[in-house]
Amino acid sequence: MQKFFAFCFLSFAWLGLIPVIDMLAGGGFMDFDRMGEAAAAQTGIAWTSSLIDMVRLARVEPGLWLLLLGSAAPLLAALTTLMLWPDRAGAMRAWLRRLWPVGAAGTTRSALMAYGGVIALCLIGLAMTVILGPHSVTSMLGRPGEKGVLAILPAVLISALLDQGALLEEGGWRGFASPQLEMSFSPAMAAVLVGLAWGFWHLPRDVTTGVIERLGVLDYVLAYLPSFLLGTIAVSIIASWGMMRSGGSLWPAILAHGLCNDAFGLAGRVPVIEALTPGHQLTQGVSMMLAAGLVLTLDRKLMFSRQKPE
Repeated sequence: MQKFFAFCFLSFAWLGLIPVIDMLAGGGFMDFDRMGEAAAAQTGIAWTSSLIDMVRLARVEPGLWLLLLGSAAPLLAALTTLMLWPDRAGAMRAWLRRLWPVGAAGTTRSALMAYGGVIALCLIGLAMTVILGPHSVTSMLGRPGEKGVLAILPAVLISALLDQGALLEEGGWRGFASPQLEMSFSPAMAAVLVGLAWGFWHLPRDVTTGVIERLGVLDYVLAYLPSFLLGTIAVSIIASWGMMRSGGSLWPAILAHGLCNDAFGLAGRVPVIEALTPGHQLTQGVSMMLAAGLVLTLDRKLMFSRQKPE
């Protein structure tokens, strides 16, 4: 538990470096939307969540490196915590083992089933978001003249695995925090706790980007934040399940995170201003929780049993 709390503290500490760096540089480097759009117009590279595209855009607009630093805060917190603890050599080896597509405790078959299960669960959640949401008519699932899900699935999966949030955050949330908590709690409870930490970690974003100001403190606290946390808990359950079923590999969790970020708009093309509202967050949170509920129902023995420490 000490490692988990140290990790959470450092996740916020690394995030806190962004305004400090911005201040030391004279300010103006935190308007990420403006910089992203300007870099996209200058280079012709789409302003997406792809890590590769983000790096290319950051070479034109250096302020975007701060955005990447923010996304990497959980990963940096995990590595910092690992280096500070006395058993860092063994802990680092265990962490590095998670970077293989098949975990140390898994088989190729179990890993393939984990990847397939994560894809299916996330697509169920995205489809439910379409059904429950008011924006279903704009969904990639059925827009006239556009390819269907099956036709674009390879591109969707590649996009998910290249998602900057998934690649830069999951080494911390699922690669480090979840295994630490699973030494004291069941995987289901560990996933819930990590999901809460992951959700609250976004609070600085909501402060600096004006989400709280736009919604009002009361609506934010009573409506938006609980809905957002419901979503992070649900995705955390799916990601943790995929990682465990693969034998400990981090990649199913990266895939789950990237798919649920939904860069392709499988759950509907939703403007950012609409996405960051209580209504959309509740729709998405409930949808993903329905998918996560399948994991908790169909794989109860795995998700509610205490795991042996590594």
